[in-house]
Amino acid sequence: MIDKGNFKLVLLALKFTESENTFTKEFPEIDAILKVDFNKELLVYPEEKGFVVNERQTCNFSQNENFVVFECVHRLFEKKYKPNHIELEPRWQVGHGASGGRADIMVKDNTGKSLLIIECKTEGREFDVAWKKTLINGGQILSYVKQAGSTQFVCLYTSDYVDEKVVWHNYLLTLKDNDKLLLELAEKSPLSFEKAKGLDVEDIFKAWSDTYQQDYATKGLFEDDIPAYEIGKTKYSLKDLSIISSNDIQGKYHEFATILRQHNISGRENAFDKLVSLFLCKIVDETNNPDELKFYWKGIAYDDQFSLIDRLQKLYQEGMQRFLGEEVVYISADQIDNAFDFFKNDPDATKDTIKKYFRELKFFNNNDFGFIDVHNEKLFYQNTAILLKMVKLLQDLRLKTDNESASEENQFLGDMFEGFLDQGVKQSEGQFFTPMPIVKFILKSLPLELIITQADEIPKIIDFACGAGHFLNEYAKEIKSTVEKKKEGSVTDYYENIYGIEKEYRLSKVAKVSAFMYGQDDINIVYADALSSGKAMDDKDIKDNSFSILVANPPYSVKGFLETLTETERKKYQLIETVGEKSYPNNNSIETFFIERAKQLLKPGGVAGIIVPSSILTKGKAKSTSKSTNIFVATRELLLKYFR
Repeated sequence: MIDKGNFKLVLLALKFTESENTFTKEFPEIDAILKVDFNKELLVYPEEKGFVVNERQTCNFSQNENFVVFECVHRLFEKKYKPNHIELEPRWQVGHGASGGRADIMVKDNTGKSLLIIECKTEGREFDVAWKKTLINGGQILSYVKQAGSTQFVCLYTSDYVDEKVVWHNYLLTLKDNDKLLLELAEKSPLSFEKAKGLDVEDIFKAWSDTYQQDYATKGLFEDDIPAYEIGKTKYSLKDLSIISSNDIQGKYHEFATILRQHNISGRENAFDKLVSLFLCKIVDETNNPDELKFYWKGIAYDDQFSLIDRLQKLYQEGMQRFLGEEVVYISADQIDNAFDFFKNDPDATKDTIKKYFRELKFFNNNDFGFIDVHNEKLFYQNTAILLKMVKLLQDLRLKTDNESASEENQFLGDMFEGFLDQGVKQSEGQFFTPMPIVKFILKSLPLELIITQADEIPKIIDFACGAGHFLNEYAKEIKSTVEKKKEGSVTDYYENIYGIEKEYRLSKVAKVSAFMYGQDDINIVYADALSSGKAMDDKDIKDNSFSILVANPPYSVKGFLETLTETERKKYQLIETVGEKSYPNNNSIETFFIERAKQLLKPGGVAGIIVPSSILTKGKAKSTSKSTNIFVATRELLLKYFR
C-alpha cells in the first residue's frame, strides 16, 4: 500500500526531483506541473492550467487513497491528458434516496463532456471489496454514470509500491454499445447502454450485467500503445503479459474455484480438462503470435464470443497437431466462403463440400471448451460466460520465457499448474500419480550424472506411462545443473531426448502443458499405448534398444489390456506364452508386460527405475513345464536373465 511512509520513494521512482523537502515533476508537452510539499503535507495540482479540484481534502496526506489519486493523475499526465480536461471530486446525486457521492477523477473529452470516470482505491482489501460491490450491484462507479451520461468508460484503479517499483491494476468497463451484439440479441430485446443511461442506476447495471455479461478489461487505458483519449485495446502482444509471482498463485486457485462455484459446476475433472486445453491454446498463441495475440478477450465493444471461440479452436488445432501429433477438426469461415466461391458454377460440388464440412463438425468434433454440456442456444451462452471468465483468468499471464535461466518464473508456473492438477484430476483404475518425494528418490538413485558425463552422445530417457509428466519434469530439473557445468551445448538438446508415452488422451495434454510450465518445451509427449510397437512407434522415435534411462510408475491390475494389442504386437512378448488366448479378456497383469517392455526399450547398459507391486517378487509358483509357468515367475526369470 502507498502511504506516508513510502510516498517519497514512490515519487523518486516516478522521477520527481526533490528540493528542500518538495518534490516536483514537469510535463512540458501538456504545460503542467505536479508538486508535493512534505513540509505542509500538500498535494499540488496545476489548477492555474484549468485542472479542477472540487474538494480540498483530496490535496493532503490525511488518507492513503489521496496518494493513489495523485499517482493516477501523474499517469494521466504521462499519457498526455490535458490538465484542463481533468476534474477531481465532481459531486453528484447517486441513486434513489442516496445522499450523494463524489467520483475521484473525471476525464473530459475535447467537447467538455465526461469521457472517463476513475474511482481510486488503496491496494488490497479496499480495492477488492469495491470490485466485489461493482459485480453485485454496480458499486460507486456505475452510480456516477447516471449523472454523467456521456461517460463512455469507467475504471476502478489502484496502485502500489512493490520491489522499488510503482505497480498498478485496474478494471475498465466500456459503456459504449456493441451494435453487432445488440443485433444478434434482438429477439431477446436487450437493454442497451444508450437506453439505460436515460433510466435509473439499476438499469445501467442491468445493461452491463445482462446484455454485456459484466464484461470488463484489465488493459486499455495506460499501456504504452494506447494514446490519450483513445481508450480501449484491440491488439495485444507479449509485452502486455506479466510473469506470475508466488503471491499470485493462490489467487488463481481461488478465482478458478470461485468460477466453478458461481456456475454450479460440480465436475472438476472436466473443468480441469478444459482448462488444460486453454493452457495449450495460450502456449501456441505465445509461440506463434507474439506480436498480435489471439488468446485475448478484447472487450465486448471490440469482440464477440463467436470470434473468440473460433480463435481458440484454431489455436487448439495447431497445438494438438504440433505438440501431440493429433489431428483436430476445425472448419474456418474462410473454408465455407471458399466452397461457395470455388464451386459457384457447380451447385452439386458446393453442396457436397458443405455437407462434408457439416459431417466433420457433427460427427468428428467435440466441444473442447465445454465446461457444461451444450445442446441449445441458452446453454451455449451459459457456457460462453464461463469460458470468458476462464480466458480472463489466464490471458494476462505469460507462460513462455525466452530466457533459459528464468527457472524461478518457470517454477512458479509449474507450482501453479501442479495446484490445478491436484484439484482437478481424480485418479482412477490403473492411474496413480507418484508422490514427488518418491519421484525424486528414484531419480537420485540412478547414476544420472555418470551417464551424462561419460556418454559420447546425449542419452535418451523415457517414461512409458508418464501420466502428468512428473518423472520427466523432475529428470529435466535434475540434469540441468550437470549439463550446464560439465557438458557443451544447450540443455534444450537434452530436453529433446526426453520422451513420455501416455495412453490417456487427457493426461497426454496435461503432460505436454506441464513441460511448458516448467520451461521444458522440447520434452516429447507421445499419445499412444506404450505396449504397442512397430512402425507407428518407430516414426515417433520410440525404438527398441535405444534408451539409456527408463523411469516409470506403470499401471497395475488392468483387465483386458491384451485385447487392445494386435496379435503381432502380443507375439513380441515372451510373457504371452504364459497366457492362454481364452484368458486375454480377464488377464490383468499389465505390470509384468511393462517390465518386459522396459527390457525391449533399453539399450545394453541402460538403467531403469520402475515402481512395481511387491507381488512381482512373491506371487506364483513354477510348474513342471515352461508353458504352464505362472506369469509372475516368468517375469522374475526375465529380471534375473536380463537385468542386474
